[in-house]
Amino acid sequence: MSSRSLARDRDTGLLARPPSGSRAEESDWEQLMVDPIEQLEELADLCTRGFLSREEFEDQKARILRR
Repeated sequence: MSSRSLARDRDTGLLARPPSGSRAEESDWEQLMVDPIEQLEELADLCTRGFLSREEFEDQKARILRR
C-alpha cells in the first residue's frame, strides 16, 4: 500500500454531529422564532402610519393567525 492517505481519512469532520440538545442549538432556534403578537403590533403600526392599507393589514393578519 502507498503511504498517501485518502481524502476521506483526512476529512473526518464532515461526519461529525454536534451533541443532541446542546444549548447553542436551542438559543439559535429561539432567535429564528417570530412572536405573532409582535408581528401583529408591527402590522398595526404600519397600517396606522399609512404604509399598509386596511385590506393589506387584514390579509397579513389572517396569515399570521393561521399559523
